[in-house]
Order: sequence, then C-alpha cells, then structure tokens
Amino acid sequence: MSEASPALGAPDTWVAPLARALPALVLGLVITFSQDHSARLGLAGFGVFAVVTAAVLLASGLRADRSVRGLVLLQGVVTAVAGIAALVLPSGGLGYFVPVVSAWAIVTGALEAVNGIRFRRARAAARDWLFTGVLTAMLGLVFLLVPQDYADSYAVADAADGTVSGVVTADILLVGILGAWAIILGVQLAIVAFSLRAPRPVSTKVSA
Repeated sequence: MSEASPALGAPDTWVAPLARALPALVLGLVITFSQDHSARLGLAGFGVFAVVTAAVLLASGLRADRSVRGLVLLQGVVTAVAGIAALVLPSGGLGYFVPVVSAWAIVTGALEAVNGIRFRRARAAARDWLFTGVLTAMLGLVFLLVPQDYADSYAVADAADGTVSGVVTADILLVGILGAWAIILGVQLAIVAFSLRAPRPVSTKVSA
C-alpha cells in the first residue's frame, strides 16, 4: 500500500500510529497533571481520546487492503461507540466508567492482537499490533479486577506540614491506571511510527 495519501494512511504505514499516539499522550498527560482523578474526569478524558482515535482507525481502515480492513474498521466502530457512550454520560460515576472502558479495552485489544497474530510474518507493523492489542486488553482486565469499593488509607510524613493523610479510592486508582496506560501506549505508538518512517537499508551482494 502506498503511504502518500490520504493524510491518515493505511494502518501499517507510519502516519496511522503517529496519529494514534498523539491523543493517547494527551490523555495520559492530562490525567497525570490533574489533581482530580474522579470517574467524571476519566469518562470525559477517555471519551475525547476514543472519538479521536476512532476517526484515525476508520480513516486508516478505509485505506487498508481487504485482508486487514474488516478488523480495523470494526475496531474503529467499537472505539467510536465507547467514546460517545463516555461523553453522553460523564456523570455516570464509577459504575459506568468501569464497564465502558473495560468492555472497549477487551474487545478492541483482542481485535488488534488478532491482526498482529495473523500477519506476524507478512507485515512490519504486525508485532506492534500484537503488543498494543495485548496491552489494551490487559487494561480492560485490570479495570474488572479492581473492586469498585476499593479504599486504601495512607499517611506520609511531611517536614513542613506534619503528616499528610488520605484515601486512595477505586476511581483514583483506575483513572491513574488509565493515564499510565495511555502514556505507555502513546510512547510505543510513536516509536512504531518513527521505526516505520525510517528508510530501511537495502542489502547488496558483493561478488568475490
């Protein structure tokens, strides 16, 4: 497939992973530097990320060859539905946040991992599809494994203010995990983009 046009290219060119890396990194940084790790922030941030990512997946899926197109487009549709669901009800709380993100992560992670396995010997990006898929599916499993009533008290000694204490609740923990996943995903996709963009050396045989 040619990567000259359109702007978002096919999923195994360098443009698509770079376009996916940007919203992931933005989501991770917003969560990292926000003091509010509530489910509302998680739903709003995930919703925007998912809608933008869905646009990238759908555009790149339309440019893909027939063997890859179906699963990429399905991944884009599922991502769009999850993003819209998160944005429609940002006040849904933890009981809404967990199933939206976990269902999306498990389904789309499995779809991407399947493409990675199918084309592991035929496409340069297949190994990265597999890694991204497994990483995303693991996010979904972690969301399901953390109890929604989780609460862990902490106390940290501070020289200036004495002892600082608080409680890490399930929404704080899960939104933090979402942010960490987004940064890891964004960095990995950026590396993929630059590795696919770099020209590959052509081997030449020297006759004796």
